[in-house]
Amino acid sequence: MSQKLAVNESTSFSNQPAIQTQLTTALVDGGSIPIIQNALLHELQASGWSTNLKNHVTQLMRSGECTKYDDLMERILEEALADPNAAKDSNHPSLAIPEEAITQAVKVVKKELDKICQVDAA
Repeated sequence: MSQKLAVNESTSFSNQPAIQTQLTTALVDGGSIPIIQNALLHELQASGWSTNLKNHVTQLMRSGECTKYDDLMERILEEALADPNAAKDSNHPSLAIPEEAITQAVKVVKKELDKICQVDAA
């Protein structure tokens, strides 16, 4: 992308779908999406979250607690978005996204956005 997309601190992406589309297109065209995905995947694997997720999904399916894909996805998303400090039994580690993974993913997203955006003061 030869010219950076101009945004400012007051830009509301939810109210301006054209800006959101431009950002998404620029991220795709610039090859940023796989970079962001790989960074997050790496952090989730390094924290053991991916293994915990796989084991928990297997347990839910084998036990019959979840028998349909939609039920499984709803349950996993609920647990992944839950408070990481909520009490869990010792047989089931928290599926909350680790804070370090979030922090590192945000850094990568910011770095990729810096490549395509020029942020102006409001």
